Amino acid sequence: MVPDDTRPGLEKVSNMLEAIWHHSMHSELEHLKTLYEDMDPDQFRTPDTGNSEPFLEILDETLQNGNWEEISQDELNEALAGEDVFPISLDVRFDELVTLRLYKLGELTVPDVRTSWFGLKKTEVTIESYDRVIQVLEFRDEKWFRNKKRMKHYPGENATGLHLRLFKTVPKLDLETIFPNTSPMMRYVDKIKIGAPLIGGFVTLGLKFGPLLLGAESGDTSLALIGGLTTALGTYVLKSYLSYQKTKEKYLAQVSKDLYFKGQANNAAVLNMIVDLAEEQEVKEALLAYAFLHTGNDKQYNQESLDDAIEDWLRENFGFDVDFEVDDALGKLEEMRLLLKESDGHLSVTPIDEALSILDDYWDNIYDY
Repeated sequence: MVPDDTRPGLEKVSNMLEAIWHHSMHSELEHLKTLYEDMDPDQFRTPDTGNSEPFLEILDETLQNGNWEEISQDELNEALAGEDVFPISLDVRFDELVTLRLYKLGELTVPDVRTSWFGLKKTEVTIESYDRVIQVLEFRDEKWFRNKKRMKHYPGENATGLHLRLFKTVPKLDLETIFPNTSPMMRYVDKIKIGAPLIGGFVTLGLKFGPLLLGAESGDTSLALIGGLTTALGTYVLKSYLSYQKTKEKYLAQVSKDLYFKGQANNAAVLNMIVDLAEEQEVKEALLAYAFLHTGNDKQYNQESLDDAIEDWLRENFGFDVDFEVDDALGKLEEMRLLLKESDGHLSVTPIDEALSILDDYWDNIYDY
């Protein structure tokens, strides 16, 4: 795509754009940290979330600039209702939360192997996952748990404040695993495995002794057969229940392991990663638009054709279907005075030497004391 004689100049443009946006994003990071300071659960004082709205508004804007999207209620409902990747269900106690926001960045399919028939049969599957997920939540206070008579679920003083969590590769249908306030539940299939034998046993006993309740004689089934059948059913039910308990323990161990390896940052550290990722996105967008317009001036790009060309290039070279935000990228170039527009909609950019001079002048005048 980039001719060898043009590459050094584009690298210099890239370095200048990165330096300018790094300075700009650093200011934004410091502002976010200042707003978050009183709400941070990791501070030595008791966190105060009384003024969280200004922080949440700026956080949301920063995430949008970094191409994060909020996970909708429909997506969350689908995750809760869908068939879990793990062999167990979780009930999330949403009413215990004052604030809850979930953001996603990118989606991908992760290969996995499922085993059945005691591990003898293996099936390759793909799991739809979110590449990155940010969770923002705040618990209700102790008084609420006491009034609701749910102190057994009160997470303690460690839960005060506004919690930020960053995770990677989270399965869509197991989104609930990143919540700290969940209760494991049996899946319907597990309930059937335990409940069906019980019902069968009661029916058999009813056929034997039910007539006695109506003044008739009991059935002809021998007591020995009834006893043996009941014992067998009881053994099967106990085995099914113990199997479920073992599955739950394995699942909880797997969740702990996943959270250990998939958790990338907590609280204030999340802000650093958010701003770093947003900075990368900003520079990449601007640089892609500049490079395509600089090397493809003969193609007479307009906004729509430029958008299509960049998306096709990303798909062909990296295999990703990306919705490139061309208007945002062009806005950045226009802000830096690098974009040229003609009356017919044709777009171009200033030559590299001139662009470097403009960017250098912009850098020199960031502080004009």
